[in-house]
Amino acid sequence: MKLYLVRHGQSEGNVKHLWYGISDLPLTALGRKQAAQVGEKLRDIPLAAAYTSPLSRAADTARIALAGRDVPLTVIPDLREQDMGRLESMSEADISAFDPTYLAQLEKDWVHVCPLEGEPFDTGLAPRVAAVLDALAEKGEDCAIFSHNGPLCFAMAHLLGLPIETASRFYLLHGCYSMIELDPTIWNERHALLRHFNR
Repeated sequence: MKLYLVRHGQSEGNVKHLWYGISDLPLTALGRKQAAQVGEKLRDIPLAAAYTSPLSRAADTARIALAGRDVPLTVIPDLREQDMGRLESMSEADISAFDPTYLAQLEKDWVHVCPLEGEPFDTGLAPRVAAVLDALAEKGEDCAIFSHNGPLCFAMAHLLGLPIETASRFYLLHGCYSMIELDPTIWNERHALLRHFNR
């Protein structure tokens, strides 16, 4: 089974360098171009299904990338990005002015340091995304997952059987896909192998 992990194209929040998660900021013109580019990269790859976060930057990336293909697309709310709470749509400068010590803690360990009044990564985002991934693994179908950097970084760690802390070691690029193959002949905890990264 092959899982193709696709981060959404550039959004308006990326351009403005905002800390945001559940704010539904749309793709930029470049983001739509990146969505088309990743679609071309996936064009000749057979997919039984595709799944997307409900946030428009991911869902629109999926629709653009899969245009003209007969691949069923399902929206899964639990593939959404982390809720950043009071930090939603704040710039790094704004957060630093509010509490520079907290910003330093968050940047050092965003896996365990929770955004103010937001969703914890380790006990919030991680279990909901893990449940989605485990359900898809049970299906055993080659599929694409269109989501966000947070959920996809966790997916890399989870699928490869790595500690949750390693999620912070990954970074998914816009307009690229990464692919993990689940194969019982491969000897690790999840029988998984990283075949492509930011391709």
